[in-house]
Amino acid sequence: MASALVPVLCSIQLISVHQAKEPEQGKVVRIRRKHVEQLNLREIPPAMRRPTFFISSTIYDFADLRSALKFYLEEQGCKVLASECNDFEKPLDKHSYEACLEAIRSADYFILLIGARVGGWYDQKANVSITQREYREAYQLHQAGKLKLLNFVRSEVWQAKEDRRELARYLDGTTLATEEKRAIANHSAKSSANAAFLKSFIDEVSRNEETKRAVRGEGIAPSGNWIHLFHGFRDIVDVLNGHVFASIPVEDMTMRRLLRGELREILGQTLVKIRDTVLSPKATIELFHQQHPITMVNKYDEYTTVSVQRWDKLATLGMHLLDRKLHPIVLPQILARATFLEYDLQSNAYVETPVHSALLKLQSEIRKYNRSSTNENLSLIFLGAPRDRPRGAMSVELETIKLVSLLHLFDRWLNIIELSKAIVRHLEGAAFVMPALRHDSPVQGMQAELDAERVQDGELNHFLADQS
Repeated sequence: MASALVPVLCSIQLISVHQAKEPEQGKVVRIRRKHVEQLNLREIPPAMRRPTFFISSTIYDFADLRSALKFYLEEQGCKVLASECNDFEKPLDKHSYEACLEAIRSADYFILLIGARVGGWYDQKANVSITQREYREAYQLHQAGKLKLLNFVRSEVWQAKEDRRELARYLDGTTLATEEKRAIANHSAKSSANAAFLKSFIDEVSRNEETKRAVRGEGIAPSGNWIHLFHGFRDIVDVLNGHVFASIPVEDMTMRRLLRGELREILGQTLVKIRDTVLSPKATIELFHQQHPITMVNKYDEYTTVSVQRWDKLATLGMHLLDRKLHPIVLPQILARATFLEYDLQSNAYVETPVHSALLKLQSEIRKYNRSSTNENLSLIFLGAPRDRPRGAMSVELETIKLVSLLHLFDRWLNIIELSKAIVRHLEGAAFVMPALRHDSPVQGMQAELDAERVQDGELNHFLADQS
């Protein structure tokens, strides 16, 4: 299946950002691009948080199937809650049953697998199993519009239920005593260890009684009562593909995973690690701007006086940028697709989402960073070193024009980190929040002038409309 190729593609596509030269020597898998009109225009979702699935079933007779489903769903970029797995949150102050019920409330989809076993009892006196209790919790959430149900019954169990129903009808026409009829109809078999319970549970999931009342005009027809029969893993995957993943092109899902991997790689190379602690340069860069602002007035000064303490910290950070270029491969590919665009029916066109805007900005910041990351710009960090200044000096004199160029590079570095972090968090399930970014110019007050020099959309439209 296509999703199984994702880890391989990730390992091939991600070229180390330490490499200063273009990655033409690396082996790159070219992902086929489709023209926008070839994509499913009916429903292209925005970049979304990861769908969360809760798998509910008896564990022992479904162990392999649950494991296969978890792997498959996670390969599609989903989060899977399966109580037997180590990544399932297990609060020590709660019973395992209550922890499972609480976990359902954080899910988007509830997958119910009904097989031959009853499993553990939640309330044995009331004849309620833990799987049944989980279903009831999920159904309440479904009624509130907070959860979607995907109900599966093993085909052998369903057939046994139908056979027993026919047997019960036959027994009704015999002269056997009522208890004998019930004992025969509910006798345990390989396909159903507790036939009476399983029949009752399937009827509950089918919402048979509610449906009958609705037909008589005595209530509203229930929703979420579809039951899918399955014999093996493929049957379940077919349903998932039809109900959950049908509107997301496989290539778009693959590209999302590749993008997440590439941005994590960029973060791994641009963040700073000091004494086993991973740090962002944000605090140091922003504090330098606050304490030593370059303004529209002093930008013409030949030299700028900087405190030794603040300069040493900034210069030390600069060491991490030596011979470090960024060459993203997935980013430009995904910007050529409709993956992070939304189709607007009224305008019959794709419109930009905040995530797409952030990706465009990230691509621009990387290009500016690569242009500014030169030996000439970085050479400034070696000036004013402790050995080159008088003992006890409290400040260092730096050429203003060189300092502006270095700060421009540092601001691009910081923006790359902030944008990558926000996009990765979104791809891993969080709502997207556009981070606060440094301006194009490190000179305070110059951004307004730069913006005024750019041609705005209204001005461009006026130019295009001019027939002269």
